[in-house]
Amino acid sequence: MFSPSRTAPRTIALSGLWVAGIGFFVTRFTVTLAIYDTRTEFLLAGVVPLVVGLLLATVGVAFVVGSFDPGFVRTVAVWCTAGTLAMAAMVLLTGTGSTAAGLDGSGSVRPATVLSNFLIGGAVLGALTGLYAGRNLGTRRKLRQQANQLVTINRILRHEVLNSVAVIRGWADPADGREFRREAADHVRREADAIVDTLDTVKHLSRTTRTATEGLIPVDLGEAVEASVAMARDRHPDVTFTVERDASADVRVWADHQLRHALYPLIENAAAHDDSGAPAVTVELAAGRDVACVRIRDTGPGLPARYRAILERGDIPDYDDPNAGFGTSVARMYVDGYGGDIGTEVAEDGTSVEVTLRSAPGFAAPPARAGSLGAVGVSRAKLLLAVGASVLAGLAMGAVVQVAAGIIPVIGTLYGVADPLVGWITHVFHSVVFGLVFAGLLTLLPGDYGSRLSGRLAVGVGWSLFLWLVAAGVVMQVWLNLVGVPRPVPALSPVSLGGHLVWGVVLGLSYHLGVDHLVGS
Repeated sequence: MFSPSRTAPRTIALSGLWVAGIGFFVTRFTVTLAIYDTRTEFLLAGVVPLVVGLLLATVGVAFVVGSFDPGFVRTVAVWCTAGTLAMAAMVLLTGTGSTAAGLDGSGSVRPATVLSNFLIGGAVLGALTGLYAGRNLGTRRKLRQQANQLVTINRILRHEVLNSVAVIRGWADPADGREFRREAADHVRREADAIVDTLDTVKHLSRTTRTATEGLIPVDLGEAVEASVAMARDRHPDVTFTVERDASADVRVWADHQLRHALYPLIENAAAHDDSGAPAVTVELAAGRDVACVRIRDTGPGLPARYRAILERGDIPDYDDPNAGFGTSVARMYVDGYGGDIGTEVAEDGTSVEVTLRSAPGFAAPPARAGSLGAVGVSRAKLLLAVGASVLAGLAMGAVVQVAAGIIPVIGTLYGVADPLVGWITHVFHSVVFGLVFAGLLTLLPGDYGSRLSGRLAVGVGWSLFLWLVAAGVVMQVWLNLVGVPRPVPALSPVSLGGHLVWGVVLGLSYHLGVDHLVGS
């Protein structure tokens, strides 16, 4: 058996972490190296870039836990990197020119300040350019899908319906001298049923390129596969069909009752084009934590490039090619509507077509957008609520630890500046990052436990205890030692424990209230 493909979620996770890393490192290792003579200089040249850089890091973390298109996140990561490198080159050239002119750090030019502001500005401007470019790519893809949708529907209606009408006319026309016997009635009934099925398919295809995947329900993937194989077996009795699955493949996916019609064209196509002496089609099911896959393997001559383009990218030819068929186009549009993906692989011994869908147990709600197989899958609305709840929780925790032990300036020391303002900013930043992870953790809970108040409070408290033990007790202490502040490792203070418990309770409660009242569980 094979394992579900993790290409799309892995792409999102790595790209998101890359953006977060750029935002964090250019902030941590540039802003805090600068020296400021006045409070105004500190606020404008130090605090503002610090906030901007940390916001960029937060966006990267949101990419990791949210539901985003892999191409969109990858585009943002590429432009963010390009902006950072471009500004770094400008700083290098500027610094070289300034040195040649006799300017150094003792004059009006502060190399660390220039470096930090230019790098952060380049990273953020690059990310903003990436956001714009990614949205444009998504819009163009949506328009292309809609155009392909219209072309496919038009061809289906012209081909299937007109053919059925021609058969009906041929059997019903008394001018041919034949009696309208039971055989004719059976033909008419069968073709009428084909028209009804075609119109039903058109009805479902008409919604597959909406911006949101609406109307999806949990569907048993195994039953859909068995139904599709049965349909293909009736049409190709000479082909050997094998279904391979294990207990872990008993999973429901986000789809609709037309799922079998999305899988059938792929299975039927594999059987129809297998010209080997012993045609055989193998259908394998595999389920992971958040996705489920169906792999269809045949022993035929290999899937032609035009079919692969349709399945992988939805590239429907502009002309009417009677050999291209409608099955691959229909399958692609169905899977797009389910928020899934299709991949192909051609080898010497045949072709493999892999359909990836979101598993209903892994995601508490349908995909936010077609094609958005995210790393975790938290919706945009819940991401915003998690940020708001994290800010509230961070302020509550900060008030507790500051009043009890004056810890907030120490947090600023992690970034090289033992200042209360920097301490509060970085503390809230940490709270937001860990709050986004909290929202992602809720999606991993079985059943609807992550939608209950008890589940959200339990995860909030459990996550806060983990952060107290590991992040505050070990990582923070090691970090302080690295920046020149001697600290014992580990350091587990009761004040820190109380503050973290307050954080977990406030986070879980405020997130629950926000979701129930503003979004819906």
